Amino acid sequence: MFQAESVTITVLVENWVDMLLPDQASPLGSDDHCVSRYGLIEHFDGKRVPPQAENGISLLVEATRGRHVLRVLFDVGLTGTVLEHNMRVLGVDPSGMDHVVISHGHPDHFGGVHRFLGLAGRRIPVATHHDAELPRYAVMGDGRTSSVYNSAFTFEQIEASGGAPVLTRDPLDLGWGVWTTGEIPRNVPFESVSQPFERGAPGLYQVSREGDLRRDEVIDEMGLVIDVKGEGLVVLTGCAHAGVINTIEQARRVCGDRPIRAVIGGFHLGFPTTPAKNVEATANAFRDLDVATVVPMHCSGLRSHAHMSASLHDRYVQPAVGTVFRFGGGAR
Repeated sequence: MFQAESVTITVLVENWVDMLLPDQASPLGSDDHCVSRYGLIEHFDGKRVPPQAENGISLLVEATRGRHVLRVLFDVGLTGTVLEHNMRVLGVDPSGMDHVVISHGHPDHFGGVHRFLGLAGRRIPVATHHDAELPRYAVMGDGRTSSVYNSAFTFEQIEASGGAPVLTRDPLDLGWGVWTTGEIPRNVPFESVSQPFERGAPGLYQVSREGDLRRDEVIDEMGLVIDVKGEGLVVLTGCAHAGVINTIEQARRVCGDRPIRAVIGGFHLGFPTTPAKNVEATANAFRDLDVATVVPMHCSGLRSHAHMSASLHDRYVQPAVGTVFRFGGGAR
């Protein structure tokens, strides 16, 4: 299997903007990677246009091998408007992407896909799960019911917007050590509690291909993993409905039993129904797995940020739009 010699990950869309965060050195005490911020100097430059935040996530992955660079866009945010704005502010060329990966069929992850494909101006592969387009809706705690919230995300629509749908339940090799995880088995006990189906109860619902209503267990969710030479695995999660530790275990099934260099993305710990003990259990699992860099984003919740900052110390990194992570290759 190929490995990336280095990888750079840029946060294009995230729930947070914080232009006062400092750059950070590697928690391993070496110069092999850094966390760069946008940015204190930009904050004091009145001519600069600041980045924007929204309830969504999008990460630009740039994996290098020799003189070759593979560019993968992992999720595309909620609206597309913020993604377009932040790409312009951060100097990212939409037409330079080799692949788009949509982690699952929820709007804060696929919402910007049509706008992005229009900006790209060329046909780009869009990898996702076969079930990502199945109709979904939500029932609120007060009984209100949403409309179908993924009606704009069908594979036919993606193709019409200029994308080339790549549908798979299995891991997909994108090149230069970058893989999708495929479907994620749910084996970790504290992450694998399935809610019983009760029609009309608060929660998320999905309509199967046969027309049956079922609780939305987000079986379509997949992560992204980059195998970096001399470093280990960098694991990206969209929302981690399958569980972030389950996602790490699946990444190791795909790429081998390698050290976990970083886990970056939504950890699905910020929901009111998530037990508080799951936050502590997740942090303990990160410590047991010796994860060097932990970046809770998007749906991870303030409770997880507070706990992981206190318990994981310099392994924890606060996310913000414009943050750039560099791993491998003596990157600075």
